[in-house]
Amino acid sequence: MLSTSGLADLHTHTFRCGHALGHEEEYVEKAVALGLAAVAITDHIPFYWLPPQAHDPTLAMASEELPSYVESVLALKEKYRGTVEVLLGIEADYVEGHEEKLADLLERYPFDVVLGSVHWLDGLWVDAPSSLRLYQQGADQVEAIWEKYWQKLEKAIRTGLFDIMAHLDLPKKFGFFPEKPFTDLESRVLEALAVTGTAVEVSTAGRRKPVGEDYPSPALLHRLVAAGVPFVLSSDAHAPEEVGFGFQEAVSRLLAFGVRETLLFRQRQRAVLPLRRE
Repeated sequence: MLSTSGLADLHTHTFRCGHALGHEEEYVEKAVALGLAAVAITDHIPFYWLPPQAHDPTLAMASEELPSYVESVLALKEKYRGTVEVLLGIEADYVEGHEEKLADLLERYPFDVVLGSVHWLDGLWVDAPSSLRLYQQGADQVEAIWEKYWQKLEKAIRTGLFDIMAHLDLPKKFGFFPEKPFTDLESRVLEALAVTGTAVEVSTAGRRKPVGEDYPSPALLHRLVAAGVPFVLSSDAHAPEEVGFGFQEAVSRLLAFGVRETLLFRQRQRAVLPLRRE
């Protein structure tokens, strides 16, 4: 029998990002109900790499909302102290050529944890519904997306800007996979993770997507375990009821791979949470 008690959900989104539901406190209350040890609120960082007129309010919070977001989460951290640990997080997109802007933005606020992600490929949103038509153009296009994604992901990891890399094999969201394996590019990503000590999330969100499986895939998870990469658990919740989604199965999967602990982060410093059967 597995329990969610004592675990941490390190990836959640609220109404502020424009494509999720619920206030921060609703996510915290769900974490309390599940008996989680900690929950990180990690809304999408504003579009720091685009001019204001190009910002899409359905994809990330507006720049002017970031300070109030931080204040709200910090207030919840105090309110729920001793009940559940509330972590101030952010999901920060990596965009090549804008690393200094991102580093400066991250330094302005007392984040506990920074999730790194690659959604933006030179104008293509990897996982946006509007990009589905590109995947449907055929094998060459699918392979081009995957190849560019792995290349950008390696660069993101090597910046050292991120504590955790989110949804590692994101281009599979719609169920499209390359016909040829990108083993060499995957190996470069694994090397970058090992060298920088960056963690990877085991995200149950993929089960709610067309692909129908966690991020990362079983095969990729096997390679990550062998490389000694540390893990965190995440739901990538976009509604309060999704907090802790599928964690029992995720823990069982990790235990089967020989993983005995996950991480959480406080003020960008890691702490260990043991995994165990109850």
